[in-house]
Amino acid sequence: MAAEKYASDDIAADPDRPAKVCAEAGRKCVRSLRQYPILSREWFGVVDSLGQLARLVQLEGRMPANSKVAESAGRNLDSDGTLWDQEAHENAIRILVEEAKVNLCLRMINEFKRWHYDPALRTADVQQAMREFELSEGAVMQKCKAFEESLGLLLWRSFIHVETLQLMDIPLLIEHCAMVLNYCENTQKSNIEGGAKEQEFTVMYYVSALFNHAEALNNSELLAKCREFKILPLSVSHILAHVKEYPGDITFDVACGLAALCDNEDFQTEWQDFLDAAERADFLQLQQVLVEPLLVENPDRKKDLRPLTDFFNVVRRKLAECGRAARTKTQAALAIGGFWTNHRACARTCARRPIHAVVARIALRDRGRAESNAAASC
Repeated sequence: MAAEKYASDDIAADPDRPAKVCAEAGRKCVRSLRQYPILSREWFGVVDSLGQLARLVQLEGRMPANSKVAESAGRNLDSDGTLWDQEAHENAIRILVEEAKVNLCLRMINEFKRWHYDPALRTADVQQAMREFELSEGAVMQKCKAFEESLGLLLWRSFIHVETLQLMDIPLLIEHCAMVLNYCENTQKSNIEGGAKEQEFTVMYYVSALFNHAEALNNSELLAKCREFKILPLSVSHILAHVKEYPGDITFDVACGLAALCDNEDFQTEWQDFLDAAERADFLQLQQVLVEPLLVENPDRKKDLRPLTDFFNVVRRKLAECGRAARTKTQAALAIGGFWTNHRACARTCARRPIHAVVARIALRDRGRAESNAAASC
């Protein structure tokens, strides 16, 4: 009872003390992060640190906003602020950025997923860890799950902030997204086996963050890399196949990311390089599968998705133009084929008949065609 009294007195004297305690614990965990071989003794220690950081992020998410921040001089009142002057408590994420550990986290999750997607290597390493540390297979796989989910949460919450992405290895992030999306496309098209916190779902948060902040980054390089790795068509395919499995708020985040991409001036001038004809048809399906259900539930968010809904019309018009052009090309090919058929027939006739008869026949045919064309034009 006495301890509780003194603790409550400390909090009353310093209301920011819980946040400070979290920050101190978070910095200690962040500084212990290193990249070790997967399933090594040191790696298991990193899993525990990541789990503690993930819990701190979740705890800070439940803290009330710091209203004093709004009174700070020089703060941009038109935005939610940066990691250093926002009302929300995100000390764990801020420390990750300050200690330059976000790129490390990306390299760790990328290495882990490459390992995870190699069944033979994964099985051998799990068996070795079971023997070396006297653990059951379930215990080892639980550590792997905790490692992936903790890193996934930390990266997702970090990428919300453009100042984090400005320090990131963007090419590696795009390659990681492409690897995971390709895996889903090739092996889990009908149903994703992992949980909602694993990379096969969380990667869509990363893609959305890239699209949202592209213009604040190296826009042309980012778009070129996304085009090279087909991030947009892979994302469209992922949405069409798995949108009903998406957890919670990921659906709206994905739609907002696509809307930001469609509002990107560089993308608007070269979007046809991102999607072929079949992929454009798939993209149009998002209106019915993704956007319309969202607007039924949240009609007040129509403004946020307006660039995306407008872009559907652009793609639809382009498909219609391509269809008309294809029909015109087909008709021209048929007309040319008919011309050469007639030409060959006339050549054969010339070989069999006197020249004056052939000339008369051709003149009569041309006169008939001219009369027919005149009647058609009327």
